[in-house]
Formats: sequence, structure tokens, C-alpha cells
Amino acid sequence: MPEKVETTNVILPRELIVYQRGDSDVWQCRLKVDNKWMARTTKERDLDKAIDRSKRMLFEAQLRKESNLPVVTKKFRDIAKLTKQQMVDELANPKMKAPVSFNQYVKIIDDYLMPFFGNKNIDTITYEELDSYHEDLKVKMGRIPAYSTMRKHNVTLNRVFDKAVEKNYLTNSNRPKLDTKGSKSEKYETFDIGEINALLANFPPWIAGTGNKDKREQRELLFDYVRVLIDTGARPGKELLDLQWKNIRYRMIVKNDTRVEIDDEGKKTVITHEGYDDRGESLELTKWEPTVSLSVYGKTKDRVVNGFDVTYKVLNEIIERNYRNNKITLKSLTTSNDEGYVFRTRSNKAPSSFNHLFDRYLDEHNLLIDRNSGKKRVFYSLRSTHTTAVMNLDQVPIRDLSKQLGNSVGMIEKHYDRATGDAIVENVRAPKARQALFNTEKVSDIYQSKKQKN
Repeated sequence: MPEKVETTNVILPRELIVYQRGDSDVWQCRLKVDNKWMARTTKERDLDKAIDRSKRMLFEAQLRKESNLPVVTKKFRDIAKLTKQQMVDELANPKMKAPVSFNQYVKIIDDYLMPFFGNKNIDTITYEELDSYHEDLKVKMGRIPAYSTMRKHNVTLNRVFDKAVEKNYLTNSNRPKLDTKGSKSEKYETFDIGEINALLANFPPWIAGTGNKDKREQRELLFDYVRVLIDTGARPGKELLDLQWKNIRYRMIVKNDTRVEIDDEGKKTVITHEGYDDRGESLELTKWEPTVSLSVYGKTKDRVVNGFDVTYKVLNEIIERNYRNNKITLKSLTTSNDEGYVFRTRSNKAPSSFNHLFDRYLDEHNLLIDRNSGKKRVFYSLRSTHTTAVMNLDQVPIRDLSKQLGNSVGMIEKHYDRATGDAIVENVRAPKARQALFNTEKVSDIYQSKKQKN
């Protein structure tokens, strides 16, 4: 309780007090509900009217408490500001490892939620008002929002409602239950193999084409990032950009090479190298294949993404470029559980405006817009390209691909399966099935014509 002022009137001992502040002639009150004191304004200048109003306010507060409703109402904007500030603080604190999506949620609060719900009481938002909000979004966007867009808006709204429940301005029983609706999601535009080859081939001269040190370092890092995305099919964003050396494990697998030798008489001999020659020396044709396991945390929580030669090469290039110390190697960084971030520039800077930089690069090399659909390509197009390529060219089982991508089989089929007739021709040739299906030699007597039998 604050210090007692001269104008204090005890209406109900230990329950209700009416008083005036020194700088106002409006009567205030303090009421106690559930053993908690709350300050309210009666909005009355007459003491008798203020006392009557304060009693009604106490009765209403007790009734709301008994009905499992929040005792104190609060404007949506106040709770939204608290929610926003918490996310901003977490984004500014590296130790919190806040999701990159917090930036989007903050923008949704500022651009959409606050203008629409700001002056409404948090505990009185109705389903009709939520429907009106969805209609307002259509008008502002000029189209029906995609399902993924509506999901982000609902996630943000739920964070505000969570904060309201935490502050006792809302209860779980009267908070709205949000239903995500939106237009059918579309597949990301992909690159064909020739376009990917051109995309990768143009990076080195593009990197060398700027004299600005910071720009060159960002371009180098973008090249690293793009190559690993293509090699692994990882989700763009948090999964790779938050990757630390301690999250990486790798192993080298020996692949003994073989070759065919033909003698003077035209006889073929297949020689398999077992690793050593007759003097015990290691054979040059013995091949080492790296497998890199990246423990990432993203949309589907913790999972392992596998990378191979390209990822191994990129990681070593980053170490050579950023550390410039022969004693610091991929092995030393990963086995010592080093907490440094992988995708950083020579100056140890995080990626800056990667989406815009990637857009400019694609646009400069006539790769930004898909020629067939006329739609823009994005980082997710690389994930789509990876998935389509490994399915079409190597027939990777969709179950294994599901584990690699962190998507269900259904989602892969819906968003990434672009198999063509040519791509599946050998898999669907199925000679055993066709031989069995068209075998008319062994037919049981039971299936002979009844007329012929008679």
C-alpha cells in the first residue's frame, strides 16, 4: 500500500479505499480482490458518487473473479507492446538464441495487429472481430493471404494472448482459439540443372568484381551459404545461420577405386585396389569421401542434416579464410566443441541482408525470375532444386529424404516432387512386374470358357 494521503476515505476496511491525488480533483480508489490491491479511477469529482462507483467496481471485480474472468481489463496495445519488447530484447541478446522469426512477429505487431486491435480490451476480442481482421488483411495485401502468412499472424496473436494470461488480463478459458485459414500454398520456383551450374560458376567473378571490402566478404559468405544449401537441402535461415562448430561432426570413408586393364590380346582385367601396393605403400587411387553431420535447430526442432564433399570443402575454406592459423582445423574446432558461429565473414560479421543480396545476384545474372512461371526465385528455391534433383537423378528413397529435409513424406510430395516421365522411366520399367502381368501361358482351368466346356 502507498503512503496514506489526507483525502483517504476507508469505505470497507482492508477492501476498499477512495482518495484523491494532490494534482487532481477526480477521486481514485483502491480495491482488494484475491488478496491483491488494484488502483482504479472512479472518474467522479463528487465524493458520494465516487464511493457508489467504487463499490460497484469492487462488486464487479469480485464477480469476475468468481466467474474465472480477468479482474482487470487492459488494452490490446499495452500487452502487444510488452510482447514486442520481450522479443526485441531476446533478439538483442546473443545468449538467448532468439528465432529469426521474431523479426517478422515484431513487424506484424507494428504493421497489422496494433492498428486493428490496439484500442480494444484484450479480454473482449470476439471471433467476429478476428474474422474482420482477416478481411482487413485481404484488403491491405490486395489478395487472399497464404496459409503460411496467416499462420505467422496467428502465432504472433497467440504470443500476445499468452502475455495477457501471464499478466492476469486474460484467462485460458476466455482467450480466443485461433484457426489458421489461407489460400493454398504454392510450390517454390526451382532452378533446372543448367541454371544451377551457371549460378555457381558466376559466383567467383562476381565476388572479385567489387573493390569494397565489406561487400566482398558478404559475397564470399553468400557463396558458402548457397553451396551448403544446395548440397544439404537444409532450410534457409536459422538452421544454417545459427550453426556453430560444436554442432558439426564429420567422418572420412575409404572408397577403394577400381579400373579395367586390357592386355594385348584384348582380355579385360578388373583390378580392385585394396589400399596398399606390394611394398606396403598407400595407393593413390584410394579415395576418401567425407560425410559431414550438421546438428541443426529450426522449424522441426533438433535434427541432423547430412552434407558431403561440397559442404566439407566449404567448411575448410571458411576456416582457412577466417582463422589463418595452420593449427586451427575442422577437426580441432569440432572436437573441442568450439562455440564460434560457422557462417561469419573474415571480419567475424554475421550475414547482412542476405535475401536482398541474393536477389541482386540472381537479377544480375538473369536467374531471378523463372522463365516459365514468371515468378521470383528465393532461397527456398535451392532447397526445392536439391530435393527434385536427388529424387529425379538418384532415386533417393522418399523416406530417407524425409529425414534429411525434416519434412513429412506428404509435404515432400506436395511441395518438392516434380518428377517427370523421363526421370522415372527406369524406375517404373518394372520388368518382373510386367512379365508376371502379361504371362498368359499358365492359366488355371477354372477360368476357361463355360461355353467351350459344354
